Amino acid sequence: ASHPLFMRNILPPATGKDLENFVPDFVIYNAGTFPANRYVDGMTSSCSVDLNLERAEMIILGTQYAGEMKKGVLTLMMYHMTARGQLCLHSSANEDPETGTTTLFFGLSGTGKTTLSADPRRLLIGDDEHVWTEKGVFNVEGGCYAKCVGLTEEKEPEIFRAVRYGAVVENVVMDPETRTVDYDDVSITENTRCAYPLHYIPNAKKHAVGGHPTNVILLTCDATGVLPLVSKLTREQVIYHFVSGFTSKMVGTEEGITEPVATFSSCYGEPFLMWHPLKYAEMLADKLEGHNAHAWL
Repeated sequence: ASHPLFMRNILPPATGKDLENFVPDFVIYNAGTFPANRYVDGMTSSCSVDLNLERAEMIILGTQYAGEMKKGVLTLMMYHMTARGQLCLHSSANEDPETGTTTLFFGLSGTGKTTLSADPRRLLIGDDEHVWTEKGVFNVEGGCYAKCVGLTEEKEPEIFRAVRYGAVVENVVMDPETRTVDYDDVSITENTRCAYPLHYIPNAKKHAVGGHPTNVILLTCDATGVLPLVSKLTREQVIYHFVSGFTSKMVGTEEGITEPVATFSSCYGEPFLMWHPLKYAEMLADKLEGHNAHAWL
C-alpha cells in the first residue's frame, strides 16, 4: 500500500476531465518483492529496472525502493520533453515572492536541491524534476522526496514538519508504539527518505509553475576543494561544467558510499539521460542566453 500512496504524493493526480475515458500513457509494473532471474543472459543481480519506450511500460523487480518509480518517470520525461524541444532537468526550483524571479538548482541526490528549494523566504516550485519551456518552468511532480538522515526541526523546519500523516517514510527506524521516527538511526541505510505532497510545505506555489529562471545554480558539492566557492559562468563554461558534471556522490545515496566521493555525472543526472549530454547542455545554454539568465557554479 505504501507504493501507491508514494506515487499519489509524488505525481500530480488526474482530476476532472482527465479522468473521463482515462487511458494511461505509461504503466509502471512494480513487482519489487519478486526477484529477477539471475540466470537470464545479461542479468547480474536479482534487481532489475527496465523501461520500454515502445511499449510505454516500466517493470521493477527485486527492489522495494520507491524512488525507482519516480526516477523512471524522470527518465521518461528526459526523452519525451527533449524530443519536443523542451528542456527536462534534474533540478529543484523556487521563486522570490516579491520579484517573481525563479531560480533553478542542479545537483545529484543529496547535494542540497531539496533543502535549498525549501527556503522559507521563497516559494517552492519543486525539489527534483522540472521542464523549461518557452513559457517558463513547471514541476513534473506534485510532491517532494527528501533525505531524512539527521533531520531536525531546527535545521530544516519545513521538511521536518512535512513528515506527518499522509507522508511516506522509507528506510527509517520508527518506534512501534509512539510512531516517532529516529532520524539519527541509520542501521538500515543512510538513504532514509520521506515522500510528501507539495502542499505540506506552507510556502509551496499552488500550481508549481514559474517564469523563466533568472539564476541557475550548479551544485557541485565539491568534496575535494578543487573548485572556487562561487563562480559565475560564461556560455562555454556552462556547457563544459554541465556536460562534465563534476560533483560528489554523497553518503547514503548509493550502496557502499560511506563518505563523499568525487565523481562525474553528466547534466547532474547521468543515469536518467536519454539523449547525448551535449544536447541538454546546448539547450540549457540557449535558454540562459535567450532569457538573460545567470549561471553560477
